[in-house]
Amino acid sequence: MATVREVLAVIEKIAPKRHALSFDKIGLQVGNIDGEVRRAVVSMDRSLGAVDFAREREAQLLLTHHPLIFNPISSVDTRSHEGRTIVKLIQQGTSFIAAHTNWDAAIGGINDTLAEMFGLQEVRSFGTTENVKNLKLVFFCPAEAADRIIDAVSAEGAGVIGAYRRCAFRSSGQGDFEAAPDSDPHIGAPGERTTVDEVRVEMVLPEDRATAVARALRKAHPYEGPAFDYLSLAPVPEQPLARIGVMPEPMTLGEFVALTDRVLSTRSLAWGDPAKRIRKVAVVGGAADGDWMAAQRADADVMVTGEVKQHVALEASESGMCILSSGHYATEHPGSAALRDRMANEMPSIEWNLFTPRPGFHGRPM
Repeated sequence: MATVREVLAVIEKIAPKRHALSFDKIGLQVGNIDGEVRRAVVSMDRSLGAVDFAREREAQLLLTHHPLIFNPISSVDTRSHEGRTIVKLIQQGTSFIAAHTNWDAAIGGINDTLAEMFGLQEVRSFGTTENVKNLKLVFFCPAEAADRIIDAVSAEGAGVIGAYRRCAFRSSGQGDFEAAPDSDPHIGAPGERTTVDEVRVEMVLPEDRATAVARALRKAHPYEGPAFDYLSLAPVPEQPLARIGVMPEPMTLGEFVALTDRVLSTRSLAWGDPAKRIRKVAVVGGAADGDWMAAQRADADVMVTGEVKQHVALEASESGMCILSSGHYATEHPGSAALRDRMANEMPSIEWNLFTPRPGFHGRPM
């Protein structure tokens, strides 16, 4: 039977927390990390409707895009929406996980889903990101033990480079040691000097995984005292949240607005010249109007997002940048459905359900 812990491990694989923005609150927020999960519900919002739906489906887990606990709380007061939600989750035994900006940025996540829905080509990332501190792990071992150790540290988050996992470099050499009289060496004998053929393995890892990776390395390594180092690397930008790509066929802004409303089943507000030729499109789900300047620097003709403040609409349109406010729900619910599909593919032993509110209820507009 799968556990909440195992669900978190899969989420870390498909939407690593290092992708999340520094202010975000993601991961397990309510529940038992070792609790069993037979049925789960995925929802964009952490609404009471989603909690009730989880109860109706007899789900042990609610996985949402938007976090439930975002700011520090001093009490769980049922007079607040947050308090009522937490209490209901606990009473019905439903654990709660949030995958927010890490799923926005993830490959196949919120914004990749939007790009796919528009049929964008030559898609790439741009915009808001974080600088992440990485380390380089260097360890030495007998050649026959290398694969086992690489597997063990990879399971704890080492060796991830972009869309590739278990990334490692190996080089061959010789290691020398003299075992202490009271030791029990894997190779050689106590009190003797030994020279062995070994491989040097190098892998990168996020700084916050260092303790778990070291623990896994020691457990998988055949030596009593394995030799390994952590080397500090310069901070590097993580996976940006937003996407930009090229339309299969150019069209006017007026035509693009009509296409957007049809693709997303929404009614967009749009700013810009209706006759402007639209070829390059930026997509950023949710409340992301602050990315319009980054979209303009990326040569986008238009940016589609969920919410646009009036002053942003003014500044963008008077700067020659077309911008659409297509609704928070319309731009993020499709990516939440994609998360349900991905989790169902990754963990087929769990029954994965999607909560889709009725129009006008639980955060979905009419």
